[in-house]
Amino acid sequence: MISEPRPIEIFIPEIKSLISMRNFNELKYVLSEINPIDLADGFERFLPEQQLLLIRLLKPNRAVEVFEELDIPQQQYIIQHLEDETLAPLMEGVPPEVTARLLRKMPARCTRKMSELLKREQFEGIQSSMEFPANSAGSLMQKDLIPLHPDMTVRSALERIQAASRVRKGSFINQLYVTNGGGKLMGGLSLQILIAAPADMKLRDLMTPVSFFKIPALMDQEEASKIFSKYKPDSAPVVDEDNRLVGVLNASDILEVIEEETTEDIQKLAGVEVLDKPYFQVPFREMIQKRATWLCILFFGESLTALAMGFFEGEIEKAVVLTLFIPLIISSGGNTGSQAATLIVRAMALREIQFSDWWKVLRRELISGLTLGVILGILGFLMIFVRAQFTPIYGVHYLLVAMTVSLSLMMVVLWGTLCGSLLPIGLKRAGLDPAVASAPFVATLVDVTGLVIYFLVGMIILRGTLL
Repeated sequence: MISEPRPIEIFIPEIKSLISMRNFNELKYVLSEINPIDLADGFERFLPEQQLLLIRLLKPNRAVEVFEELDIPQQQYIIQHLEDETLAPLMEGVPPEVTARLLRKMPARCTRKMSELLKREQFEGIQSSMEFPANSAGSLMQKDLIPLHPDMTVRSALERIQAASRVRKGSFINQLYVTNGGGKLMGGLSLQILIAAPADMKLRDLMTPVSFFKIPALMDQEEASKIFSKYKPDSAPVVDEDNRLVGVLNASDILEVIEEETTEDIQKLAGVEVLDKPYFQVPFREMIQKRATWLCILFFGESLTALAMGFFEGEIEKAVVLTLFIPLIISSGGNTGSQAATLIVRAMALREIQFSDWWKVLRRELISGLTLGVILGILGFLMIFVRAQFTPIYGVHYLLVAMTVSLSLMMVVLWGTLCGSLLPIGLKRAGLDPAVASAPFVATLVDVTGLVIYFLVGMIILRGTLL
C-alpha cells in the first residue's frame, strides 16, 4: 500500500532539530523522504545558512531538483555563498535554459562566478540560449536535441536515443523530431510509435507533419502558452526564421509562463504594477511604489467626481435628497463595469474574442446592460417606495425621486457595461495591455460619468418640483 506524501510542515521541526543536534546522517535520510518540490516550498522557513547546509546534504540530482524550484533571490544567495566544490556539480546538473533565465536576473559578480565554475562548452551553450529575447519562446526551449534524419531506420534511431540518454542523466524523451541535412524541420513522431515500429522501417514513413505546433523562436512566451493551452501538446518544436529546428519547448516549461502571466493579469486587474518577486520578498519601499502609482492616478481621476458635484451644486442645494443615492449610483455603475471588463479581458486572453468581434460584443453587452439596469432600477424604485411608507425622509415627491434613481440606475449600469466591455478591446487594438482597463480604471471612469448622468436625469424629472 502506497502512503500519501506528507506535507513539508510536518518535517520542518524535525529538520531544525537535527540541524541543531548536528545529526547529519539522520538528516540525510529525512531529506531523502521529502519530495524535492515540497522541500523547495519550505526552504524559506529555514535560515540562509541552514538552506546552504540542506543543499550540501542532498544528493546531487535531488539538489538540482530543489534548486530549480527555488525563487530567484534564493538561487542567487546559494550561488553567492555556496563553496565552489559543491556549486560546480550543482550548476552542471541544472538545464541550460534554466541557468540562462537565472543569469538574466543575476548581478554581474554571480555571472562571473558561474562562468569560472562551469565547463567552457556548457557555459557557451548557456550563452547561446541567452541570444533570444528574455520573453521569447527561444529563451525557454531546450536546445539539447537528438538529431534524427528521415532516411534513418528505426534501429539506428533507437541506438542514437539510447546513446544520448546515457549522457543526459535523468532526462525524459517523449516526442522526437526529424530534420533534413540542413537542419530544417520535416516532421515528428512519438517514442511510443518508434519503439513499436519494425526495426528496418525508415523514419520518413513514420513521421507526421508538425506544422500546427511549430513555435517560432522569437514568439512571445505568452503567445506560445496560448498554443499549448489550446492544442495541449506534450511538446512543440521551436524553429528559426528559416524553419530550422533550434530547440524543443515542453509543456512543463510553459507552465511557469502561464502562472506568471495569470499573476500579472490579476495584479493589473487590481490596479497594481506587476510584482516580479513573491509577496514577502518584495521590499517595503518597492511595494509602496508599485501600489502608489496607480492609486495616485485613480485619486486624480476620482477628484473629477468632486468637480462634477460642484458643477451641480445648485441642484444639490435644492434637492439634498439626491445626495443620499450617490454611493448607490456610482457603485452600481462601477461594479457592472468591472464585471464586464473582467469577463472581456479573460475572454481575450483565451482568444475567445478578437478585435473583429467588437460589434458582437457591443450587441451582447448592450442587451446585458439593459437587462441588468432594469433589474437594479426596479429594485431601486421599490426600495425608495417601501421606505417612503415608513419615513418622510424622501419628502412628498418620493415617487419622482424613485423614478429619478430608477432611471439613473438603468442608464449608469448600461453605460458601465459598455465601457467595461469595449475599453479593453480598444486598448488591445492600440497595442496596450487590456488588463489595465479593468476594475479600478473602469470604476473610476464610470464614477465620474455616472454622477453626470444621475444629476442630468434629476434635472429633467424633478424640474418644477424639487428643482
